[in-house]
Amino acid sequence: MPRLHASLWLALWATFALAAPVVGIVLTAAESGIPVQWPALLAIAADSLLLAAGLTALALALAYPLARAVTAPWLLLFVMVAPLARAFGALALGLSPGTGAVALARLAGDVPLAALLLRARLRTRPRSWLDAAADLGAGPWRRFLAVEWPHLRPAYLLAAVCITLLAIGDATLAAVAGGGKRYTLGLALREAVLLDAHPRRAAAIAAVFAAIALPCAWALARGLRAVGRNREGREPPERRAGLAILALCAAPLAALVVPAVTWPLGQGDSLLLAQLPATLATAGASAVLAAALGCVTGLAAPARWSPALLLPLALPPAVYGAAWLVTAQQLGWGPGAGLTLVTLLPGQVAIAHAGATAAFAGAGPLADAARDLGAGPAARARWLWWPLAWPVGAALALVAFAQAVGDAGTAAFTSGPGGSTLAVGLEILGRGADLGAVPRWALGLGLVPLLAAALAALLRRR
Repeated sequence: MPRLHASLWLALWATFALAAPVVGIVLTAAESGIPVQWPALLAIAADSLLLAAGLTALALALAYPLARAVTAPWLLLFVMVAPLARAFGALALGLSPGTGAVALARLAGDVPLAALLLRARLRTRPRSWLDAAADLGAGPWRRFLAVEWPHLRPAYLLAAVCITLLAIGDATLAAVAGGGKRYTLGLALREAVLLDAHPRRAAAIAAVFAAIALPCAWALARGLRAVGRNREGREPPERRAGLAILALCAAPLAALVVPAVTWPLGQGDSLLLAQLPATLATAGASAVLAAALGCVTGLAAPARWSPALLLPLALPPAVYGAAWLVTAQQLGWGPGAGLTLVTLLPGQVAIAHAGATAAFAGAGPLADAARDLGAGPAARARWLWWPLAWPVGAALALVAFAQAVGDAGTAAFTSGPGGSTLAVGLEILGRGADLGAVPRWALGLGLVPLLAAALAALLRRR
């Protein structure tokens, strides 16, 4: 009976998070008589893939020194910086909109993401292998090729797939930092839904992303299960090259400081301030709910559930935004805060589940011991799971909150005309003539993860 209940919950979640938006976009595409211009679409895909491949190769090359120099919490902070803040920061450095600005904005987030995955894998390799190779006279490069590269290869592959998928599906960086000179499949998806009303093209692009995301979610689930195994408690030594790469990743955010402080207040500040309460409410509600669901699934869900739970993490935000907007229109549900919350939730649950799975990787023997000592479900929940889960859940809620506040990829579809969230309003304002508020609010979005991390550290000390 418990297994039946678990299967029903999984089926319900799959229907809500995956099947509902897919069915909506497929039905709308079937009703449309406008054909898909495949040559143009394939040309966009090829151009996106070419740029993504080059940036992915560069990000992977820079990720290893960064993983050796910087701890995981700092890497996570840079990963959580809103893409919109990185885009405006790249322009604030004086780069013209185009390939250079997009590349810098992408690398500022992709390199820490790859380094985070590599560092998690580094912590699972036996340190004694490296010590033995060093005792035998192997230099650093030889040790990397003979010992670390075979162990890190799965992490490199996973990082390459994730970064490439995010780059191809990006719409925010391409729209802001690209300035119309760089075109991605994610931007084509946004225009197919919001500008051209072309559901067949949108369905074709979403199908391409889904086909790539399925194996990526499976690989991510396997990688998470490996976290926590074979740890020897020794962190990688620091390297100066990694700190220089960290400075490169911080450059877009640092470039926003001077204009944010010196430029005068204007009408744009008032417009964005009016959108702040609704944004905080939506982000807070979705973050708390996502953290609760993530902790429950991280503690109790079978391992075979993980690919389905992590699939929204492998899909670009534009895919979920487009699919849910089309589905909502079929149901007579208009854009707004409610639709934004529903659309954000699957991705945030995936983030929370990933964090909870990694955090609770070693809790299995503890639960078995409590069960062997005669503790029932209520006693285990009160004396074991709750003390373990509440600090992890609070941290995951803060991570989800920071991600939701800075989200412009999903909310661009669901927030409604004019943008009912702070990030979408900031993107719209950045295209207009009143630019005084843009660096100030972009810096604020970029600093939200830092504030969330400070609050998490305070909760941990208490």
